[in-house]
This record gives sequence, structure tokens and C-alpha cells, in this order.
Amino acid sequence: MNIVEEIFKNADPKSVAVIERDISYTYESLDQSSKSLSSWLKDRQFFFPSARIGLTGSDSLSYLIFSLAILRAGGCFVPIAPELSRSEVEELSRTLHLDGILEAPAGIENPEFVPLFHSTCPWQEHYASLNPALIRFSSGTTGNAKGILLSHETLRDRIITANSGLSIGSTDRILWVLSMAHHYAVSILLYLYHGATIILPKSNRTDALVAAAIDHRATVLYGAPFHYVTLSAGENHSEWPTLRLAVSTTAGILPSTSESFALIYGVHPSQALGIMEVGLPFINHDAASEKPASIGKPQYGVEARILDSEGNLVQPGKEGRLELRSQGILDAYLSPWRPRNTVTRDGGWFETGDIACRDQEGYYYLKGRTKTVISVGGMKFFPEEVEDVLITHPGISEARVVAREHPTFGSFSEAEIVVSGKAPVSDSELLKLCKNQLARYKIPARIVFVEKIPRTASGKIQRQ
Repeated sequence: MNIVEEIFKNADPKSVAVIERDISYTYESLDQSSKSLSSWLKDRQFFFPSARIGLTGSDSLSYLIFSLAILRAGGCFVPIAPELSRSEVEELSRTLHLDGILEAPAGIENPEFVPLFHSTCPWQEHYASLNPALIRFSSGTTGNAKGILLSHETLRDRIITANSGLSIGSTDRILWVLSMAHHYAVSILLYLYHGATIILPKSNRTDALVAAAIDHRATVLYGAPFHYVTLSAGENHSEWPTLRLAVSTTAGILPSTSESFALIYGVHPSQALGIMEVGLPFINHDAASEKPASIGKPQYGVEARILDSEGNLVQPGKEGRLELRSQGILDAYLSPWRPRNTVTRDGGWFETGDIACRDQEGYYYLKGRTKTVISVGGMKFFPEEVEDVLITHPGISEARVVAREHPTFGSFSEAEIVVSGKAPVSDSELLKLCKNQLARYKIPARIVFVEKIPRTASGKIQRQ
């Protein structure tokens, strides 16, 4: 099956799919545009079924059409975030053995396809047999595996599971505030799969977001804590009578932020847990006001369990390792190649890397992480990426990057530095070093010089 063909088979051609700069585009026009680009792509000399195609460009109707065209042509869509540095894009291309890169222009005319040539891909045959659709470039839960592969079938399973809590339908209008390169499967594809309308605001300024929401009667807001803080700030607020659902993801939202937003707009944000390897397994859709810190109960089709250090189930109120089982779990890690059956265990259970507990009523709460991912304003990265850059400076012997709580962005990164004495080092030098090699959101917001980095008995950096 092909997820894009499924979308347009089910959609009402005359319904509005996307609103960009106050102009409405129907599902029929989206269908025709993506079909035309799909044909153009299949005519390229170096394109073939299951080809891994990177897509660059800013959030727009054009980006959306290009992504659908890649999927429709039988290619595998690889989002390339526009904020990535050149060296990061080169690493992504090499590691995932990209076959080409598409640059999405402001319009859909004159697209540019750049073929790439890499060494023989060691996992190509197994990869192609999975009906590949989407690859997210991430270090994953394993800490060293790069690239998360999802098939068309897995995408469909994720969409169905996620919507058991979101209940998106053809009458919904979603105000888009996230990054398409970071959020796609259980957002963009889910909305289109269920015939909803995606509203692309003119800018991410608070006044522009509210104006777009009111003018186009938005019913759903799916964002990061940062968006709820900014929408609640200031004094000049407008009524948003059509809002029925607000979802907060990527990081924990403070109860005070949730309450402030609800007092202004009448809806308590529902805390959700999104995991690239799993999808959207939790959303607190029925107790957002009573239990604002909870991620809710497992969605329909998702099984959850919490284990202690010995692998035993823990009782309510006790903390442990969160594991999940569902049909939406990743198909494989790419580098090194690890198919689903080697990533899961005990009959399909996936270890999320989260520490959690549940209360007597079955609501789950995140208490920490065993893995090291840091989320800043809805965009995630791993501290090891930043540490690897920092320690290239001759004046540094050790570095640890950690997340600190931030009232607006959810968290920010702080770099702890141990100097080697071999060369002078300053904050400005380190920031310049990071700016040359890393995306802006990965650059440490604060640098602290320390005498030593805490390590475990085995010599690994302590993350908790």
C-alpha cells in the first residue's frame, strides 16, 4: 500500500486541505500537484523505487506537496531540517546513503533534484523489502544507531493509533506551529488521512498565530510547551471560540502554563508523549484539567508496562522503566542496521528510555529519562552530538551537555567544560565552534567551567 494514495482515495476532493497566507487549497489541487511532481520525479535518471530522497525547504504548502510526491512516487522521504549545518547534512547524507536531495522552492515550478553517489549500501535489500516510506535521522534509544525507518504500513498503524485519542475529523482545522521536518507522521499525515484542514500562519509571531486561528476557525492546536507559554503571555488576548483540543508534546508542560492557557482560551492542554520509534502512545485527553502533569493512559492498541531494575512489574506509585508494545513501532534502525525484531524483545516490547510511574487510576507520569535526548522548543537532539564538537577544541579535556528546565522553551542545554591547559579557551570560542558545525537549537545556551565531569563506575558520563 501507499499512504498518499490512501489519503486521496478517502478525501473529499472539494474539501480544503491547506490554508496558506489566507489562500485555500483543496484536496483535489493537492492531489493533482503531488501526482504531477511524482511523475516528474520518477522520470529522473537516478530515481528508483525505495530511493532515499532528502527534502530541504521551509514549512510551506510547497514542502508538503514535495513530501507527498516523494512518497507517492515510491521513494522514501527523508526530512532535512533547514537549520542543520552543512557538515550535519553531509553526515546525514553519508550515513543514510541518500540517493538524492530535492530542494523545495517557494512554488512547485522548476524543482531541483540533486543525485548523490555513495558507497554500496549494506542493508539495501532488506530495507527495500519493507516498503520504506519515511526516515527520521536520529541517534535513537540505542545511543549509536542512526536513522529510524518507517514503512507505509507502519505509518498507517501510527495514524490510526494516534487518532484514537486526538479524534481528528474532516471538520477539524489545525493551526500549524511546529516544524514539518521534525513533526510529520502523526501530525501532517494524520491530519490529511482524516480529511482535516491544515492552517499555515503567515509567521510564528503570537499575534499572527492568534489571528490565523480566529480568522480560519482553528479547532486544534498541537504544539510544544513553548507555544502555550507565548500564547498565554501579555495582556491583549482574543477569544478563540472554535478551539476544542490543545495538545502539548516534546516536553513536559508546567501545570501553571496549562492553567494560564485554559483561563484565556477555555481549553486545558492535553499532555502527550511522542516517541520517534513508537509514535504517539499516550495523550491525556480525558483528565487534562484534573491531572495536568500526566501523559494520560495508553492509547487504543498500545500496551504499556513499567519494570524495575530486575525486570519485574512495579506497583502503582512506584517508578520504573517504561516499555511499550504496539503496531506502530519502527521497522528498523538503519546505521547500524537493526530490524524491528532485534530492537524489541519479549514478544515485541520496546524500551523507551523513560522513567515513569502510574497512579491507582491508571494514568501515567514521566519522572525522568534513561536516555539522553534534549528537547528545545519542540526540536530534539542528543548531547553527545554537541560534546563531540566541543572536545575538538585543544583547550578542552572533557565536556558534558545537560538539559536544564526553562519556563518558556521547556528546557535549554548547558555545557560543562573541563579545561586541559594545553590552549586558552573562552565562551565565545566554544560558541563559535558550535555555530560552525551545529544547528542553532543545539548550541549550548550556557557554558560552565568545572573541575571534573561526574562519571559512573564504568567511566561513562553520568546523565541523571
